[in-house]
This record gives sequence, structure tokens and C-alpha cells, in this order.
Amino acid sequence: MTRIDETTVVIIGAGPVGLFLANELSYRGVDYILVEQGEGKVYFPAGENFFSRTMEHLRRWGVADEFRFGDGFPSDMARTMGFCTSIGGRPLAVFAGTSNADAPKADPYSPEGGFFYPKKAFDPTLRAVAERQGGDLRYQTSLESFEQTADHVDCTVTGPDGEPYVIRGKWLAACDGGRSAVRKALDIRFVGTFGEGYNFATYFRCAGLGDRIAALFGQRMAQVHTLKDDRRAYLTTVDGAEEWRLSIYAREVEQLDPAEMVRSVIGADLDFEVLQAQPWSGHRVVAERYRKGRAFILGDAAHLRWPKGGFGANTGFGDAVDFGWKVAAVTEGWAPEAFLDTYETERRPIAIRNTNEAANNRVLDHMIQPDPILDEDSLAGEAARRVMHERLFALRLREFVTPGIQLGHRYRGSPILVDDGSLEGPDDHMIYIPTTRPGSRAPHYEFADGRSILDDFGQGFTLVVTDEGTGDEAFAKAGSALSIPVRVVRYTDDALRSLYECALVLVRPDGHVCWRGDLPPDRPEEVWATVSGRRLTTAGTSSMQAKEPLESARRTL
Repeated sequence: MTRIDETTVVIIGAGPVGLFLANELSYRGVDYILVEQGEGKVYFPAGENFFSRTMEHLRRWGVADEFRFGDGFPSDMARTMGFCTSIGGRPLAVFAGTSNADAPKADPYSPEGGFFYPKKAFDPTLRAVAERQGGDLRYQTSLESFEQTADHVDCTVTGPDGEPYVIRGKWLAACDGGRSAVRKALDIRFVGTFGEGYNFATYFRCAGLGDRIAALFGQRMAQVHTLKDDRRAYLTTVDGAEEWRLSIYAREVEQLDPAEMVRSVIGADLDFEVLQAQPWSGHRVVAERYRKGRAFILGDAAHLRWPKGGFGANTGFGDAVDFGWKVAAVTEGWAPEAFLDTYETERRPIAIRNTNEAANNRVLDHMIQPDPILDEDSLAGEAARRVMHERLFALRLREFVTPGIQLGHRYRGSPILVDDGSLEGPDDHMIYIPTTRPGSRAPHYEFADGRSILDDFGQGFTLVVTDEGTGDEAFAKAGSALSIPVRVVRYTDDALRSLYECALVLVRPDGHVCWRGDLPPDRPEEVWATVSGRRLTTAGTSSMQAKEPLESARRTL
């Protein structure tokens, strides 16, 4: 008899998004089994820029400081970015950064702020947190095929012992990366442009490079971009000490000599050791759909973009949170299965927005061109450097200052929001304007004791009340009567009342506003029916089968 292990969600892939989803499900009390074909080792460190919104989710789980003050990166090292003609050449501009330790104090819009942490430390910490919470993580286990029925998904897997068995879940969450075999088996296509450009990256160790860069800029640097030639080499510290990542523009997918590339950038007199190297392509694509039957795609399985701004993993974490709280709602029984259709409705436009902005950053970077005059010790050289300094701030600062991207995303036109007819503010990637307009993230507010209002939001809905005598009790009771989890929190702060714009603000389990008003709605049951998805029709839960084993799907993009 075939072994069958049952769970609610089967997660495919233990990259950062898969592990993030595992932790989100644990937080919400949803059981899962995570399947990962590898051992969990990170061979090439990348994606070290984590958004303030990501940190707010870690804060919600109670583990933010475990990352912020972890030993993967010095918590007191500022994330300062620099531009120069070359290593050993002339500095051109510095974008001042904040250390992981100081980020919460420096960010007026978040209790956490962002942080800088290498993937090789971030992923293992996510794994440790998930395992500590009792998560079922199965490494060295490969997904061979899956089959959907009307009420479950059967995933045939092979474990470390080589024996196949079945994991049966209510839902399948594919977090298996840009070459997602699950996405291919579901016949979901990417839409957009592949191969807009190419890069070559080298991970190496060099003991003296940090000091050389610090001597050039007069301070330690987290990342340095050069204008020596059209390859536009840039260096990123991995551990804040001896480990670095070199990235260069390539003309095509080419296998270059990594040692030669490193030597040409850092100089011939510094000893170094190449640890890993790989070419990669920059894309601008988003999946045409995020769901088929009981299978969903998240993270890079759903969108690929240029790594300009750190939008990749952070967008994927947003996917995981959105999918996670909605699965919990359906599992708890207060939302219909059609509720899960809104995962695509809400998250796909965010992926398009972020993917386009990353591509735009690449275009602006290509507008910065090397010029030999920048190295000249002359009046013309000084003038050219002043012009380049201003040009760098005008064109390149936007990649590193992104509060609008991090906190300003909103779920326009979602069928589980109640639009109040108010005018929508600008969606500017560099500017975040706090608002409680439905679809927006509920703003952070710091109380006198240092606590954030975000800490008062629970796992269900939270009704924020900032005026007395609003009759909020009946509104909340109407939700409870429908078995919808809701709690009421009341405040008397005038500043908070002004920030939250309305006397009553209803915040979803994911921290986004879904309704607001100065008085309770005339028909509260209709509001609750909308925000819990009870007005939706079943659209995405039809029975579907993967038509072929995954191995055949792996051969194509």
C-alpha cells in the first residue's frame, strides 16, 4: 500500500519564499509539509537587501531581532553605497546608509526599518525558526508529479531513501523558483521580456579589499559601483568583512574567467580566493496567472526581474503573507475557497509594478557611462566629477531609497475591499504617504512608551477606534456573529486620529485596511460579507490534473 502523508498545504521549495511561507503558516496555525530537493545549503549569496515591510512581518512573528542582530552581518555597519571611477581611482558619490541596529530609529514610517543580511545567513535562520515552531520540513525530497482532485492535491515525492510516497494536501504552494517545474506542469506562461540583459557574478574572499575601499571613501562601504568601463563592475560585501560579491554587465550569457574578472577590478596586488561564480540573465516577466485549481505559484515562480532595488525576494514575501492569511481564513471556515482567487487579484499587480520599477532602475543605470576625463587631475576633471556627482544622485539614488515600494503598495480594485470613494494618492516608489485608504497598509504610529500600533493588530481583523461614541460594538459583533475573528482596539491620541483619517478603520489580518468610516456602516453584515469573500463566486477551484511528470517540464522555461 502506498504511503500517504496528509497536510493542509504542500510547499514546494525551501528558498527564502518557501521558508517565509512556512513561518507564516505556522504563525497562523496552518499545518504544512515543505518539500525541498536539496540539502538547504546556500551556494551563492545574493539578495541581501530586506525591506522594512519584510521586517514588520518578522516582528509579527516575534523574531525580528534574531535577524537584525544575527551573526551573519555586523549590526553596526552602515549600508552605505558608493560610486567611483575604479577601486583605487576617484570617488564620485556616496549614498549614506543606516546600520541594521539603527534602522528602527531612522525610519519614521516603520517600527523596524529595513536591514542588510546575506542570503547564506538569512535562509538558515528562517529554517531554524520554522523548525523551532514544529514545522515539517523535508529536505533531499524531490517532487516527481502531482495530481489534483476536487478536494485535494496528491504529490508523489521521493525521499532521501529513494522510496516514493504521496503527500496529500488541500493546497499546493509552488515556491520552486524561476524555472518552476510546477508552473510548467500547470501550463502557466510568463508574460513579458526575457533576457533584457546579462550579468556575470563572482563570490570571493579577500582580506584587504574592505580596507582599500574604506581608504578611498574615508569610511566602510557596503556596496561600491565603478565606472571604469562598460562592464560597470560593482562590489557588495557579503559578511561585512572578507567576503564579497562582484557583479558585472555581460554582453551575453558567457562563462568568463572569474579570477581574471576579480583581479581586473580590485587590483593585482591583493590576494583573493574565488568561492563561486555564475552567469545570469535579467528578465522582466510576470506569470499570466497565479492559480490553477488547488495549485498556486509564489515568488520567483510567479515573477522574475532585474535585481535592481532588492524587489525580488521582498515581493515574494508579500506573496507568502497574502496567500498564508487567506489559506488560514479558508481553513478556519470563515471564508469560502473562492477567497483564494484574490491572492492573484491582489498580488499580481504588485509584481508588475515592482518588476517594471526594477527594469527602470536598470535603464537609468545604463544612462551612467564611463568617461576617462573623470580620472583627470585637472579643472576639466573636477568639473566632470561634479556633474557626475549630480547625475548619480538624480538617476541612481532611486534604486536605494524606496519607501514607496516598501510600504506604499495598495490593492486597487480588490473585491474583498470596500472602496470609500476617496481620491487615491500618488504611487511614487521613493515617497511613502501614510494613509488608511482601503487597500493600503495601515500606518505605523509610535506611542509614548515606544510601542507601535502595528503590535496591537491580531491574527484576525482589528477594528481601530479613535473616537468615542461611534457605536463600534454593533459593527464588531456583526462580524463575530459570522464567525469572523475580530477585535476592537480603542485609542484617545489626537495625533493617531489625524493619521488614521477616520474614526473607524478596519484592518485585515495582513495589516492592510479593508474598510473605514467615521460611523459604522448602515448594513454591517454586508461589509463583513465583502471583506470575508462571501460575495465571491467559486472560480479557481475546478479539478485539474498535471498532464505529465515534472521531469519533462523541467526541460523548458
